[in-house]
Formats: sequence, structure tokens, C-alpha cells
Amino acid sequence: MKTTVYVVTMHRWGDEESHNYVEGVFTDVGEALKCGDAERSYRGCKYEPKITEVILNQQDEDSLNYHKRCQ
Repeated sequence: MKTTVYVVTMHRWGDEESHNYVEGVFTDVGEALKCGDAERSYRGCKYEPKITEVILNQQDEDSLNYHKRCQ
């Protein structure tokens, strides 16, 4: 069974190249959204949340195959 988690990353002024930090990881997308909204408010709207969906223990097959060929 695949387990999906949602990673909440906060980006200063919404800029992904600037300061950012992981605020939380959740198994429920609604909880992730609530966390991001609460943190945005707490930080005076200087940080924007980005929710990334990740499947646990799953790696990109292309990068794994490339890595194997390099060794």
C-alpha cells in the first residue's frame, strides 16, 4: 500500500528561491492546508505555503537507473 504525505513548505514572499522552511508533514491534505494557512497568518502574511504531495518510499525510476549506470 502506498502512503501519501503532504509537505508544507513556507516561502518568504512566495519566492521559492528565497528563505523557506518545512512547517509540517501530514497524511491529510486538509490538515496540511490548515497548517499552511495558520502559519501564514502567524508570520504576518510574509510567508506563503506550498503543499507538495509525496509518496513515501518511492524514488524516481529514471534517476535511480541513471545512478546505477554511473557506478
